[in-house]
Amino acid sequence: MRYLLDTNALITAKNRFYAFDILPSFWSWLEQVVHRGECAFLDAVADEIKAGDDGLVRWIREKIPQASILKTKQDEYVFAQYREIAEVVYHDPIFSAENKEQFMSVADPWLIAAGKTWGDTIVTFETIPGNGSKKVKIPVIAQRMGVRVVDLYQMMRELHAAL
Repeated sequence: MRYLLDTNALITAKNRFYAFDILPSFWSWLEQVVHRGECAFLDAVADEIKAGDDGLVRWIREKIPQASILKTKQDEYVFAQYREIAEVVYHDPIFSAENKEQFMSVADPWLIAAGKTWGDTIVTFETIPGNGSKKVKIPVIAQRMGVRVVDLYQMMRELHAAL
């Protein structure tokens, strides 16, 4: 089993808990687990991060080898799962049309499709929204697809992080 990092797990870590200047050991540890293959970045997530202009962009460009970034959009099995996720999302009357479009336009469905295809776990800080919400969130769709979701802290515990 491998952990697939959602963009929000990295941005939240950088902005709130593990800023580069406060806890560089977190980022060194993360590099190590990526290099060991215990944790991975998808191309869709890397693209979202690289759209920014901050320390996280520099970190992923300098510290994460391109060969370590998984190419989901070129994998026919992942793409087949992506299409199935699109069917689930677009046919669910609970979600608003705007939220469906937003969800399908970012890395989220690719994370779920890759997790389903490869048996990996998604790492995100997203949670299941309350009753009546029209938002499409990773944990909701992942649960429907049988994909495990944990937050960053759970991943760190399971990988025995010692910062």
